[in-house]
Amino acid sequence: MEHRSFGRREPEAVYRDRAGAYAVILDDRGNAALVEAPAAGGPERGLFLPGGGIEPGETPEECLRRECLEELGREIALKGLLCTGEEYLFAPSDGRYLHVSGHCYRADLGPRVQEPIEHDHVLRWIPAEHCEHTLFLDYQAWAVRLAWEERMQEK
Repeated sequence: MEHRSFGRREPEAVYRDRAGAYAVILDDRGNAALVEAPAAGGPERGLFLPGGGIEPGETPEECLRRECLEELGREIALKGLLCTGEEYLFAPSDGRYLHVSGHCYRADLGPRVQEPIEHDHVLRWIPAEHCEHTLFLDYQAWAVRLAWEERMQEK
């Protein structure tokens, strides 16, 4: 399992840490499931892997299952930890420095079991080879690339 860091930590900045868990879901046509959602607490929107912040006392796997129900209304089948990543960035919308990190899991999208409760989150299917240029966070784009490369080696 690989780990990689993105962005540059500014020495004088105070960072807000946010740990999360995310699903890399690829369909049979080579598309990745992404969620269009508000980005970095501001009015702009971005594309992200399904998932989100780990709550106190929650495992990454529990977090990921909960987040996929909230965002997509769907269950997922976890297929193993793919990688971990972290990124340092500045969010101009709220003037904060963020240090985000995530456990990225291979997963399959399961059945819809409820209506999503996060109505500002929209599922989008994007070709995996385009994710490097479309995802808001570089470490998540890297995770999709790793999963896509694994898929190509299996064929």
